[in-house]
Amino acid sequence: MNIKVKIGLLLIMTMSISCDEYLVEEPPTFISASNYFKTAGDARTAVDGVYQQMNEVYSRFWCAIDAYTDDQVSRNAGGFYNSLGTHTVSPSDQIFEQFLIYSRWWIGIARANNVLTYVPDIDMDEGEKNIVLAEARALRALYYYQLVRAFGDQPLMLDAVSTDADFKKPRTSAETIYDEIIIPDLQFAEVYCRDGLHDGHITKWTAKLLLSEVYLTRAGHRRTSQGDFIQGDPINWALARDKAKEVIDDSPHSLNLVGSGSTPAFGMAWDDNNPFTPESMLELSYVQVFGQGNWLSRESNGATFGTGYWGANPNITPLVDEGNNADIRSMRFPGFPPGIGAQLPTPDLYDAFEDEDERLWSIMTRYDVSATETYLCQPTFRKFIDIAYYLGEEGTNFQYTNSNIVLYRYADALLIYAEAQNEADGAPNADAYAAVNAIRNRAGLADLTSGLSQNEFREAVWQERRVEFNAEFKRKFDLIRTNRLVQETTNINLDWTAEQGSAINYRNCYTPFYNDRPAWPDNEWLFPIPQSEMDLNIENGWIQNEGY
Repeated sequence: MNIKVKIGLLLIMTMSISCDEYLVEEPPTFISASNYFKTAGDARTAVDGVYQQMNEVYSRFWCAIDAYTDDQVSRNAGGFYNSLGTHTVSPSDQIFEQFLIYSRWWIGIARANNVLTYVPDIDMDEGEKNIVLAEARALRALYYYQLVRAFGDQPLMLDAVSTDADFKKPRTSAETIYDEIIIPDLQFAEVYCRDGLHDGHITKWTAKLLLSEVYLTRAGHRRTSQGDFIQGDPINWALARDKAKEVIDDSPHSLNLVGSGSTPAFGMAWDDNNPFTPESMLELSYVQVFGQGNWLSRESNGATFGTGYWGANPNITPLVDEGNNADIRSMRFPGFPPGIGAQLPTPDLYDAFEDEDERLWSIMTRYDVSATETYLCQPTFRKFIDIAYYLGEEGTNFQYTNSNIVLYRYADALLIYAEAQNEADGAPNADAYAAVNAIRNRAGLADLTSGLSQNEFREAVWQERRVEFNAEFKRKFDLIRTNRLVQETTNINLDWTAEQGSAINYRNCYTPFYNDRPAWPDNEWLFPIPQSEMDLNIENGWIQNEGY
């Protein structure tokens, strides 16, 4: 397995010290932030620590953001996200209080603010200093962007915390957060971050792509913390169009157009042997240190064996017609991934793919090592899987799989441009068609029909986004901003049948959700602020999101 360049390894290792090690009679020497920042190396290490927090969030529980949309469910017995499946979300749920999908973003923001407060005083090369500051601002923008989209209004924190008073902040409207932090930070980053292809650090092109998506989001619909449904200023369509076009026209990035073995060109961004492809624009590396890797491989497998999809019991031989007489049991992956099933693709997502769409690779039901070696599984999100761990290669373990997570790609720029141009100008132009067709052609599909109306093209782009970006943490946010969250999550297909290639009719979906399929409630357009955070901020006037 290829071992990638790792971001923030030093920070990752030092932060893995247990609580018990701090509970000693003579505490270790404490170095304050103001005393730490002395050299250019200190500045780089500190900003790498900001990146590390992003790895923490995405390595396991941020999948909650798409739970029980039309794309993603959990297994029959449920899992981490049961309250999302029954739509009984509470501020005290473990996804907020135990899994920390709110507070981890704030750890990252605090680290970024330390960098932005103390690095300017370091005697170092000004160009390198601006790069460090730009990366820190881009990361702060991204973390705030995730918070306001998922949780609504947030406190406005621009500086390092040095006194108790610095903590005493009211919640500020999401619009103000966009105007005073997210957009200015990304505008700074697009000027001062490094040029060139992405290597694990944010570049000026990453910043431009993020900014284009921010504009796209602001043009769309959302629910406020006060419970109002609003739509953004349509001027943002043109801003999104123009910023995405900069990435398309001027960046060194491009689509991956050549596959390898059984991996189509579309899937090469997730090939373990090809990290940071020219398509990748924000990719997270994971280090093979016990307990510090990417856990998604372990928790995305729906069952111990491929039973259900491949047959009713593990003794069936489903590939006899291919000359393979092995039964389902013996075609279990040799790495023995358990059937945690925390995030599983839906049959509804499977149905969204057109015939011959090579992107169906992203829902894995089998893996062919060679003509004589095949392994079977229930439908699984391929983008979450470290194949080396599934194959049981020496040195692999579920707690330190090193498969990367790709968050943003050149494909994002193409589809952001196509959608925004159509909305801004009232009809698709030739460049918008070219952008969508590049995505479709790479997947083995024909061009879109020419002469589509604005609405027909709009729906075509929505379709492409769904199948292109599945398992990339975008589905719920897309449904919110396009005002389709209730419509698209109601009466979805949850039964695997012959139409989806299944040998028998079966389901693997949290039973209460399958039985009741409740409509998406208004309040759950946003997550609640965790109860512990509310308790800490009573004196600061925090009011819980409407409906919780």
